[in-house]
Amino acid sequence: MNNIADRVRTDELDLILCDEAHRLTARPMAGSFVMRPGESTVSVIVTRAKVPVFFIDGDQRLFGEEVWTPEALVKEIQHLGAEVVPISLDRPLRAVGSATYDTWGQRLLSDHPVRWNPDVDDDPEPFGLYCADTAAAMEEFLQDKIDAGFSARICAGMCWEWTDDSGTVPDVKPEAGWARPWNAGDNHRTPGVPKRRFWATEPGGFGQIGCVHTVQGLEYDWGGVIFGPDLTWSGSRWLLHRKHVRSKADRIQDDAELLRAIRNAYGVLLTRSIRGTVLYSVDPATRQLFADLGIPKI
Repeated sequence: MNNIADRVRTDELDLILCDEAHRLTARPMAGSFVMRPGESTVSVIVTRAKVPVFFIDGDQRLFGEEVWTPEALVKEIQHLGAEVVPISLDRPLRAVGSATYDTWGQRLLSDHPVRWNPDVDDDPEPFGLYCADTAAAMEEFLQDKIDAGFSARICAGMCWEWTDDSGTVPDVKPEAGWARPWNAGDNHRTPGVPKRRFWATEPGGFGQIGCVHTVQGLEYDWGGVIFGPDLTWSGSRWLLHRKHVRSKADRIQDDAELLRAIRNAYGVLLTRSIRGTVLYSVDPATRQLFADLGIPKI
């Protein structure tokens, strides 16, 4: 972004394709926490290219600095005098193209979840959805999938401290007697442990727990999702527990906005699997919700 802003003239490029535009900050960044003065990130992309293309999913905005909703993006582009040509991509390619699971997951994270009915007609649902009473049971189920030749990973909400980036310290502790390390960073040298960017694809990744930073944009055959104590089901709606949020989303001061971000984070975790997903929550009421929705238990 900074290179384009500083070194590219107006309309110098034929095309710029901006993937995950919902992750853009208001202006280009000068560092991890500081935005540069000057024009907006959207202005940089629109003015430097004859054809700018934005891929945006408003349900994947996770942090306070990710300011561009689809509506705000369109408004900014029009303000810059460019024509907007909207194209809706409404068919999921993960989850074996299952619109049923895609819709079900969206409803789950709203306050209006619906039952999981995979076999309501003569065309059985191809995506597998299960729930587990323990993280250990989830892990065993997914290990069986790996033994059968599939890829599998476990990810979790960011509700536990990240004390180490070697992929060896068991920071993730959702239940007594079971703990696993977060995925490693990109600078570690632990043998047999993939670096962060290869956690989802290289052998050895199943030994660590991925987070939303690690999995966004990636996929694997089978996935486990651990719902932490930051988001629990009350019987009628989702409740946010700010004290358990360990990601940079905790910089969001407004509780309603933070709840939106945490729901979106779990939405990312739920949509990484190609063939099937297993759900587990540290909260008994949330596990009961999964059972009440008709999700088969492993």
